Amino acid sequence: MSALPSLHPAPEPLARLLLQWGVAPLRPAPVAERLASGLGWADAIGLSQVLASPPAVGANDAARREAQDWAAAALDRVQADLLNAFDDALLARDVAEPAPEGVPLADQLAPFRLHHSQQQRAMAARVATLRERLRPRLAEASGALARLAQLDALIERATLTAEHERLAGLAPLLTQRAERHHAASPRGWRQPFWADLQRALRAELDLRLHPVLGLIEALHADPV
Repeated sequence: MSALPSLHPAPEPLARLLLQWGVAPLRPAPVAERLASGLGWADAIGLSQVLASPPAVGANDAARREAQDWAAAALDRVQADLLNAFDDALLARDVAEPAPEGVPLADQLAPFRLHHSQQQRAMAARVATLRERLRPRLAEASGALARLAQLDALIERATLTAEHERLAGLAPLLTQRAERHHAASPRGWRQPFWADLQRALRAELDLRLHPVLGLIEALHADPV
């Protein structure tokens, strides 16, 4: 059976970024512990049933090839749409100009905070939809992948709250970055902060896509 998608909470881009900002990424708790804390009793029963039952045998090569093609196109589309939205043209134009004098930093930060929160919501929605739509295509490809799809649905529910809480912590970190840049250059802080914001969004997208990439890898590697 193919390996489960990794549950590591800090893939390399986000880990590197946090370290550069002086924040040590938290060590992930053991997988079993994270699942136990996130699953409700009904999901826990469902997980035990999936693990206890042997995967169905058989593979549908045509369905797997179709799923591979669909997944590649869907992933490219989601990534392109989100990356384009990250680099908001109006904000990018504003940051090229000196920051206004006499305006409190909190007021200057407001549009950037709004942009960040909007992009986080868009990422969460688009990636969750992609992951949900990918699972039935795996299920059609082989018995082993059908089992993997069931497990992934349970894992997503178990880790959703923890992921949301972890990523919510990026907003105050970005505020700290803005304050540091503003202290160094009250009129030129926006360009380096905009670069920080873009890096944070890209690192978050990498994190959110990690389970999806695991499913796609399994789709290509599954021999059953």
